Amino acid sequence: MNPIGINLLKKEFVQEIRCPRVIEDGFPFEKISQIAEIESWRKEIYRPIYHIHKWWAQRLGSVFRAAILGSAIPHNVSLIDIFYQPVSLSGLVVFDPFMGSGTTIGEAYKLGCTVIGRDINPVAYRVVRTALGPMSRKKILDAYHELDFIVGKDIRSLYKSKDSNGNVCDVLYYFWVKIIPCPACNKSIDLFSSFIFAKHAYAEKKPLAHAICPDCSLIFTINYDSPMVKCNRCNLLFCPTKGWAKRITAICKLCKHEFPIAKVSLSAGHPPSHRLFAKLVLCQDGRKEYLEITKEDEEAYADTVKNLRDLNPPLPRVPILTGHNTKQILNYGYSYWHELFNDRQLLALTLLAKGIQKISDNETRDAFSILFSGTLEFNNMFASYKGEGTGAVRHMFSHHILKPERTPIEANVWGTPKSSGAFSTLFRSRLVRALDYRDAPFEVAVEPNGKLKKGRKVFGISQPIGTEISHSFEEMKLKQSNIYLSCGDSSHIDLPDNSVNLIITDPPFFDNVHYSELADFFYVWQELYFNEGRCSESCTTRRNEEVQDSEPESFSIKLKRVLLECCRVLRDEGLLVFSYHHSREEGWISLASAVVGAGFSFIQSQPVKSEMSVAAPKSQAKEPIDLDVLFVCRKRNEDKRPIISTKQALRKSEKLTASKISRFNSVGRRLSRNDVRVVFFSQLLVEFSAGRHEDDITQALKDILFKNKLIIDTLWSHQETEATDFPSSQPNLF
Repeated sequence: MNPIGINLLKKEFVQEIRCPRVIEDGFPFEKISQIAEIESWRKEIYRPIYHIHKWWAQRLGSVFRAAILGSAIPHNVSLIDIFYQPVSLSGLVVFDPFMGSGTTIGEAYKLGCTVIGRDINPVAYRVVRTALGPMSRKKILDAYHELDFIVGKDIRSLYKSKDSNGNVCDVLYYFWVKIIPCPACNKSIDLFSSFIFAKHAYAEKKPLAHAICPDCSLIFTINYDSPMVKCNRCNLLFCPTKGWAKRITAICKLCKHEFPIAKVSLSAGHPPSHRLFAKLVLCQDGRKEYLEITKEDEEAYADTVKNLRDLNPPLPRVPILTGHNTKQILNYGYSYWHELFNDRQLLALTLLAKGIQKISDNETRDAFSILFSGTLEFNNMFASYKGEGTGAVRHMFSHHILKPERTPIEANVWGTPKSSGAFSTLFRSRLVRALDYRDAPFEVAVEPNGKLKKGRKVFGISQPIGTEISHSFEEMKLKQSNIYLSCGDSSHIDLPDNSVNLIITDPPFFDNVHYSELADFFYVWQELYFNEGRCSESCTTRRNEEVQDSEPESFSIKLKRVLLECCRVLRDEGLLVFSYHHSREEGWISLASAVVGAGFSFIQSQPVKSEMSVAAPKSQAKEPIDLDVLFVCRKRNEDKRPIISTKQALRKSEKLTASKISRFNSVGRRLSRNDVRVVFFSQLLVEFSAGRHEDDITQALKDILFKNKLIIDTLWSHQETEATDFPSSQPNLF
């Protein structure tokens, strides 16, 4: 352990806590962003403990390590110099009221802190408790092999067929298409938007694709960019890229009637039916073949349907509640969570869940229950095919909403070594990888490689991960444990006044993805099979208290309640640090109202690389947001800055924003217009919060936030580099 680090934090921390911290003055955000950039491309490789299960806001570990270190050390210490040192923050109490996937908890624990985490969503709570709690590698491996023996064979038998030579083989994927009756003539219409159902992820380099004949259903090979093709069997000449479905409508191939898909689906009173049309098999010699569905395949599926009915296993027959992120599937006629799966998937998944139920060791069973829950994400009728050359299965939440998939893919639930999204492959890529990281945590370092940058793993910095999790503050004190996690409303917590040194968090953003609406997909299965069958019709993670609203006033009120509680438990000299960005002015105004109204003042803002460079919501934006802001707040009575006029605040914000942009430019990162906007708006909150109360800052921001286009355009256009982004290559994974 580095003695300099210990001395800094054990001796000087208490004495100099009111002096500026690095995160307030001297935070090297441009260098931290370079590290974060590398991590962002392969988060599941570089921080696997936060990726054992789906969550919708998984922040970068390197950013939060920097935030915790920067909040603990004085401003005259170089953060970069100690970033790769084995620093101990023993005795420091860190709290995260919105722990999500557990980034703050894990990073603070690695630094030796005492960590308290809370989340209102039980799915998030279970995932973090499992990822950071006790876990035996031997018990995990033994349980996996036992599962393979007990249920693996039965599940694999559901995915058997024959190759083109008549040899029995494994099926990697089945291909389905939604069918809907034409409202004019009642003809069943395949909802193909394209008759090409499989092509390489890099089609320009590997142009061969696989198509289905719209007349006779032959599966044959074409070039992906062929304007017209001829069926090898029925001689039909057709355009392979123009299917019967186009955006929100479909055209009947018989009577040519065009009709709205969702409206017709909803009127049926049940979800659309599906037709099985192709399969990708793994031959005994390792070759893959795309083949047409045979009568034997159809009979095998019919047998599966009968077996499911005969076994009659518990299924999550729980209503899908209406909401911002569920309205699309409700409009397609889906009503219950179990309807998102076909009968073969339901049979395979229930066999697997029952096998996991029999694991005797609690911690091991919990680990496999989380792995099972993650398997659901890839094995449902909302998953789709990405093609060869990449992970083949596109999981159901790739669009951050429950989007009905018209040509879903059914993967082999247990899987083969060539599978994607299967239980066996996720076991290796998620659970085993997390075990490796827990045993030997590492940080990511940037390694120059010409114009590109590569990632290098730096070991030996942090203690191994995995400890008893306390379930109350009193239990944590009695056991002298390092982690206390709880599930519930963070506006009411069992912590004493002034008991926390730092609050480091990532609150929900106003009008963003509604996590609980999507988390219910996992929760109903978790409750049914791994919580004594407690899965009623009212089984949901939604809570009235959750900070997740489309209305700015409601969002602000709920966030303020949590921050008021944070203000109560935070020591007077402590810091509140949280990440944020938003594309709408209302998002910034509602945030300012909540923070200042709860008794805090914005002291500083540090722009950093956000967690995703290519997230769907961002890639759809004309000017993507690639930055988060780390807001640094102190209690209002600790903020001695005098109030300044609107004109002064505006001028100072513009000057400081230009300086921060210049620092990014100096390392080759040119900011988008919306990134500039994020930096500028965050600086405005810092300057306007000095000496102002909630109503004052809210009104001041309303007066100026909507009148800043010229300033932002000027700041954006005067950048000092033409580079579009920080260049990075695929990381070195070894």
